[in-house]
Amino acid sequence: MINDLSHVPNKPGVYQFFDENKIIYIGKGKDLKKRVSSYFTRAIKDRKTEQIKKSALRVETIATHTEAEALILEQQLIKEHKPKFNILLRDDKTYPYIYFDLGHKFPSIKLKRSKQAINACYFGPYTSAKLVREQIRSLQKIFKLRNCSDSTFSNRSRPCIEFQMKRCSAPCVNYISSSNYLQEIDRAKLYLTSEKKQLKKVFHRKMSFHADKLEFEEAAEFKKRIAILKHLEAESKISTIPITLDILHFSLDNKQIGVALLAIRDGKLQSTRTCYFKDIYQKDDIEELIQSIVIQHYRSINQLPKKILILNKILTSNLIEEALYKKFLRRVRIIFTASGHVKSFAEIAKLNSKQAIHNYSAKPPLYEEHFKELSRVFKISYSNISLECLDISHHSGSKPKAGLAHFNIYGPQKKYYRTYSIPNSFGGNDIASIKFAVEKRLQLKNAPPSILLIDGGILQLNAALLAKNNSRTIILSIKKGSKRKSLTETIYSKEGNEDININSRLFSLLIKARDEAHRFAIRANRIAKSKSIKSSKLDTILGIGPHRKMLLLKEFKSIDAIIDAPPGELIKFKGITDKVIESIKALKE
Repeated sequence: MINDLSHVPNKPGVYQFFDENKIIYIGKGKDLKKRVSSYFTRAIKDRKTEQIKKSALRVETIATHTEAEALILEQQLIKEHKPKFNILLRDDKTYPYIYFDLGHKFPSIKLKRSKQAINACYFGPYTSAKLVREQIRSLQKIFKLRNCSDSTFSNRSRPCIEFQMKRCSAPCVNYISSSNYLQEIDRAKLYLTSEKKQLKKVFHRKMSFHADKLEFEEAAEFKKRIAILKHLEAESKISTIPITLDILHFSLDNKQIGVALLAIRDGKLQSTRTCYFKDIYQKDDIEELIQSIVIQHYRSINQLPKKILILNKILTSNLIEEALYKKFLRRVRIIFTASGHVKSFAEIAKLNSKQAIHNYSAKPPLYEEHFKELSRVFKISYSNISLECLDISHHSGSKPKAGLAHFNIYGPQKKYYRTYSIPNSFGGNDIASIKFAVEKRLQLKNAPPSILLIDGGILQLNAALLAKNNSRTIILSIKKGSKRKSLTETIYSKEGNEDININSRLFSLLIKARDEAHRFAIRANRIAKSKSIKSSKLDTILGIGPHRKMLLLKEFKSIDAIIDAPPGELIKFKGITDKVIESIKALKE
């Protein structure tokens, strides 16, 4: 716990709480001294604050000129460090974007999925991939942009069918200059980010300009574009009023919050995004949550509307407006009232925010029934039940690793996965390796799992039982069947062969845990092997470079095997001389 706060200033800025070696929470405050001190008063706080208070060993602060600057810096630091106590957006979905590949002389346009707009090349997100493809077709009709891959582009000797259909200007065969093509790219961006009437004005000016210069073909081209633009508007119009704004609403239900964010462009619903949060205890948490969502959501100025309608009353709207201005140098107005033609969209936002809570709270835990069956069969308490599976992986005895996968009723919990380095003297000895790894796992300082599953047969089970000591953990093992055929596995306990139906949820859970531990252990061994290959004893020997080292490893499988290899085997390799062999053998001494 932190006792000395004398170094914390009475200024706006960001504070970072640390445990022994990493950041556990990042926050901001208008007055850092008051904000940080509030954590350490005697009053009982909510669960999150109490945990921070107990875990924090030191605090560091970064002063800023204004609270808006602090808000932007806070979000940047949270994104970079991902502290465990910060509220994070639980949104793993990717969204379809229109993407301009501006790294090419003649940029292509394509659909690209991402969790958010990474830079100004991304336009969106959209509600569906179908809508993105429709927009791309529209852009091709109007601006004749290519959507082929770079490899296709570089290998063409004549125009493709897209040119024949008047949907591409054939830059691949130089039918258009790079400067003219880039002008079309800029106009396409204007099409996506502004009202279409503004683009029509640009086309009208261009048409008049070319007509005045008696360039009738060019004038006719812009006349066609105006006609296509009018046709596309008539095709897709939903609202007669071209509203452009974003709408945000949150619903609160028993410490759960559902958030919906709608993007309306030219009267059309372009995208919807929903998020879910739980364990919201204080009003301050809600204010910080809305600030975080807004600042994190807008990654590019192309996404930013002139207005954001927040359907809940918040106290920090001025702070959000100022932070967005500092980030994008564009004024955005936050409003709280949905007038006439916006009300229908506002109702959609309210419906979706409530639905976000329902969708998450209504979902039963993924493995609830599996663990109920596990609890019933092995007569253990269902409360806080967990299953871990242990597997050993090595490469011809070298770099042995134990991989441990952890499951509970919500599925695999990767934050509890562990790897153990097995002593090299146990390499290739599964029995000794398992005994070592189980002893490490069931040390008193570690909270034990309800059941520990070992990948192996009776011998591996007995090794684990020897290492169990006084732990209450039930030890099982799972042995692969004949020819490693799926669903022929045998489950053993200290009582003997366990008769578990292969069609049961429990059997499925044990197989899933075994496969996950196997994957994780192999990954750990490969990482260790890769590190040893990059840097090994052989690197000190003059005459053995990276290429020759890889050839030797391919033949002998490990560094130790190379050192122990007979000189007659080593001399067969090109460049390996008697002097090099002498240096290799000296490594054993």
